Amino acid sequence: MSLSDVNPIHRINELYWGFAISRAIHVAAKLGIADHVTAGGTSVNNIAASTNLNQDRLYRLMRLLASYQIFAETEKGVFVPTPLSDVLTTAGDNSVRDAAHLVTKSMWEAYGHLEHSIQTGEDTYTELFGKGVFEYLDEHAHESEQFSRAMHNYAELENPLIAESCPLQQAVNVVDVGGGQGGFLDELLEAHKHISGLLFDQPHVVADVNPTARESERFAIVGGSFFDAVPSGADAYFLKRILHDWNDDDCCKILSSVKAAMKTDSRIFVIDAIVPAGNVPHFSKDLEAFLLTWGGQERDRDEFEQLFARVGLQLASVIETPTALSILEVKLASQ
Repeated sequence: MSLSDVNPIHRINELYWGFAISRAIHVAAKLGIADHVTAGGTSVNNIAASTNLNQDRLYRLMRLLASYQIFAETEKGVFVPTPLSDVLTTAGDNSVRDAAHLVTKSMWEAYGHLEHSIQTGEDTYTELFGKGVFEYLDEHAHESEQFSRAMHNYAELENPLIAESCPLQQAVNVVDVGGGQGGFLDELLEAHKHISGLLFDQPHVVADVNPTARESERFAIVGGSFFDAVPSGADAYFLKRILHDWNDDDCCKILSSVKAAMKTDSRIFVIDAIVPAGNVPHFSKDLEAFLLTWGGQERDRDEFEQLFARVGLQLASVIETPTALSILEVKLASQ
């Protein structure tokens, strides 16, 4: 169907009210509703009793979800699972339950003030809370835990696929910069048996990592800030889902820290989405509107190349992965 065949008023209304289904999915995931819907059909009164929710309001939420094929209503007030509701269960294969309620209370509030970011170019968090998003999360344990679980959920699905796509035949040691709890580094070590790895993140983050669960001779941990300095002398440095959280100036600080640690033949592997040109729909474009309220942004290939050039780096190649993310191989510009 072409745009000329679409009623523009109806289409704008559908798009405008998209936040309604977004929030409904968030609430359904947070409350674990899908865990209580069985293949034989479950009445809403039984679901409400199992979850201690208001029956009438729960029914209206599930009726909305079912209209988007998240559950199916087989008769009045009786629901069965669907492939879309299956991934919102806690124990389901490829579950994205935690990812589906990534957006914390403050993030919803910040996105409601997107206008401020568009008008001023500033992040909304600083305007609302007097501090950036990560500083805010550090001070609010419940939201930080919710965000961490969501990011882990995304990562556990994509990490093996990305790790297998990384060209590390010539590498011996690697550093995962801002690597959190080490899930991606684990997958790199699993996919490339000849390498050893070092997990680098803020001290309070890596303090919770248990090295005894890994092969200690291949997995090391160092705490610090990637704005200051990163461990030197590695063959490869990974920045997975890091740069899109920061503006260009902050990204240059991060890249400069990594560059200072590189050998002449070292490589940086930036793992992020590359925004496609033109009017092609792409998840990175949706996500970017959300990131703007943090002071972050997604980038197209030209924007990445300009960013690298600012700090004396050069894009060597782009490797596509089976995920929404690409691997940008970066080298020193003098090479």
